[in-house]
Amino acid sequence: MPPRPPISPEKRKERYLEAVKDKMVKLYAYGEAKPPARQQLWHEITGFLEAGKVLSNVTTEELQAIIDEEHLKAFGITREERQLKQKLAKTDDEQDWDKYDVPPRMR
Repeated sequence: MPPRPPISPEKRKERYLEAVKDKMVKLYAYGEAKPPARQQLWHEITGFLEAGKVLSNVTTEELQAIIDEEHLKAFGITREERQLKQKLAKTDDEQDWDKYDVPPRMR
């Protein structure tokens, strides 16, 4: 069997970016759930992104564009909007202690 021709740097980069997309789709498929498998996948993705920057001549901006695009597809809002929404939800869930300022017999 004759040796296969080497993969061009452009093709290698294209394959890598496709793999990044696939991994982000899997990550965002968890939605708001945060099981251990999601955490494990996040660690894998983090290493994968770092390796890509070193080995595949990929820029942080290119990776961020893919992450942002896949997030928008998965959640229908940008990452920033979702983070703000989550912060607001956390503050809404905080206990309102003001009602306890009134003496018990008056509550």
